[in-house]
Amino acid sequence: MDKSTIDYYNRNADRYYWNTVGVDMDAFRKKFASYLPGEASVIDMGCGSGRDVMAFSDMGHDAAGLDGAKELLKLAEERLGIRTVCADMSEYKATAPFDGIWCCASLIHLNDEEKARFFSNLDRNLRPGGVLFISVKDGIVTGRDSDGVYTCNCTGEELGKYLEDAGCELLDSKVTADAMGRSGVRWINVFAKKK
Repeated sequence: MDKSTIDYYNRNADRYYWNTVGVDMDAFRKKFASYLPGEASVIDMGCGSGRDVMAFSDMGHDAAGLDGAKELLKLAEERLGIRTVCADMSEYKATAPFDGIWCCASLIHLNDEEKARFFSNLDRNLRPGGVLFISVKDGIVTGRDSDGVYTCNCTGEELGKYLEDAGCELLDSKVTADAMGRSGVRWINVFAKKK
């Protein structure tokens, strides 16, 4: 993942934490959990504030969060008491595959090469029959914003191709408005299963 993007989240960890920890993703989390076995192993790649890790833990799953921004992880650990791993989500290779991978609004920070690596690593990170949730922004300009944060547009067709190449079948897909209320922002949300 891009160093200047990680630096931004480290510098603005407290503000980002408070801006995102209360965002309501409950309907998507419940749908994701409905595909999982009881007490599943779940990793939230790009966990940010740790909001979703805590929710999955509260559901009885063995959940952990992964993020490249150590200052953000520090806040998530201190304030929510979650388990975390500081790593680049495009490079991460688990010692044992997970039952579920939750990837909410984090894949947008990977360039095409990093996305390809992330999906290639699913072979090791997600068990056969395991479930993947991904949300990406569509209709944005790929590049850096005024804060130096890199984001990459990803269409539904591109996402479908990545999933197919990784041996995953699409379970459901939904386009939604922004959960934080930003106008002109839309998200493609997909649930997929590894064959």
